[in-house]
Amino acid sequence: MSFAPVSDKMTAAGVSPSCISAFSSTFSALTAGSTGTVPESTISPAPALLNLADLSIAPRAALLDETVVLKLNGGLGTGMGLDKAKSLLPVKGSDTFLSLAAKQVRHLRKSTGRDVKFMLMNSFSTSEDTMSYLSAHYPDLVEGTEMLQNKVPKLDAATFLPATCAGNPENEWCPPGHGDL
Repeated sequence: MSFAPVSDKMTAAGVSPSCISAFSSTFSALTAGSTGTVPESTISPAPALLNLADLSIAPRAALLDETVVLKLNGGLGTGMGLDKAKSLLPVKGSDTFLSLAAKQVRHLRKSTGRDVKFMLMNSFSTSEDTMSYLSAHYPDLVEGTEMLQNKVPKLDAATFLPATCAGNPENEWCPPGHGDL
């Protein structure tokens, strides 16, 4: 199977060369028959782990200035009948998953007096509605908040060629998942 049609589509859409290269590796594994699963028989438990209670670590609040709270926020709620980011689903009163995360960051900043960064890893499908919500409800958290995932073309399962959707070309793409992290 040739990766050229996939690479051409990604290049035409302005996808970065590093993303194309990474997807080439995934494409090669797929066309070679790899399932991507790790059989349980090939793994073993981690050796003894350290217990936090046994460590003597002096807290250094200044490290909070270098801390980033990263929320993975690339998923649409299509499986739940939604057409927007799952993080915008109300979970308690009018609070959404996103507003709870934003309130936690605000609280951490206020209680420590430190500039804890807040970042969302959005997908091309969640960026607009998420950033619009954040701008309307938490404008102090917007600047420098978004890290946008790459996108990869959906593939026809039989031919491994890029799928097409004449009615909505955006449906021809998907985020590569949390591997972008």
